[in-house]
Amino acid sequence: MRSLQRGRLTVPLVLAAAAVAAAAGAAGGQPGSGDEAARPVAVESAIPAWRDLDRARNDLELALGRRDSALMAIERAASELNRELARIDRLRDAEAGKRLLTDEVEQLVVQEYMSRGDIEDLAFVVEASDSTGALWRIALLSEVSELVEQALDAVENVPGAWERAVARLRRLNDAGPYLNSRRRDANLLVEAAEWVVRIAEINDMADRERAENGFIEPTDQNWYNLRFCESTNDYTAESANGLFYGAYQFEPRTWRTVGGTGNPAHAPPEEQDARARLLYARRGDQPWPRDYCGRWLPENQPDR
Repeated sequence: MRSLQRGRLTVPLVLAAAAVAAAAGAAGGQPGSGDEAARPVAVESAIPAWRDLDRARNDLELALGRRDSALMAIERAASELNRELARIDRLRDAEAGKRLLTDEVEQLVVQEYMSRGDIEDLAFVVEASDSTGALWRIALLSEVSELVEQALDAVENVPGAWERAVARLRRLNDAGPYLNSRRRDANLLVEAAEWVVRIAEINDMADRERAENGFIEPTDQNWYNLRFCESTNDYTAESANGLFYGAYQFEPRTWRTVGGTGNPAHAPPEEQDARARLLYARRGDQPWPRDYCGRWLPENQPDR
């Protein structure tokens, strides 16, 4: 298991080929490097997400959904904090607190009633002129008298309601670090999923162009043998003459033709693999002469 560090992001990377003991010195893509026989290696059969564009896009949608949920949770918490702050201010005054709690009782009971009663009964209740009578009728009609009694008791204990509001405010405030951590994690997941989609898009392009050009699809073993011949499977390899880079010993100019930027040896393994596949899809084994390491790739038709 290797990891790609992208700023603060750590993206898990699983190599397609199993690790092997490194041979002394890199081949460097220079003449004579093809003399080293590639070692056999067991490769994984499962297709990773960066080789499956549909799966990569689906994973991105899931990550975006998790981020949206985290943001909604933060918004709800912020709304609750503001509401609780406003309640605390009103509960500091006994009369204002009593009016607030009375209003909340009415809202609470009406909500409970509407979830159980029917429209005709609600119309009868709304017509009641006396608020206490209305509450009593609602309690009878919706059978929530115990709920009403508990709520009305709170009206008679404004100081206790203030203490409970302060305690709730503390709990909401204590949830802040967790919610922010959840948001950060969600952002990292989205960034990682977006990166996988970008690599999957390169592989998808390679699949389509290879089929259009009629080139034979190399196996994972073919690719491993090519990498071992070129660089002893070292994705960070740089040739002694400074002309070739990475596991596939890209020339910088060639790397740019398949969308790469910067030093190929600094790119993560999955990107190097994807861009090597795209290069092969467009030019076959021509970038890797068959007299040397290109012999490990499938031999296409002579007219190719």
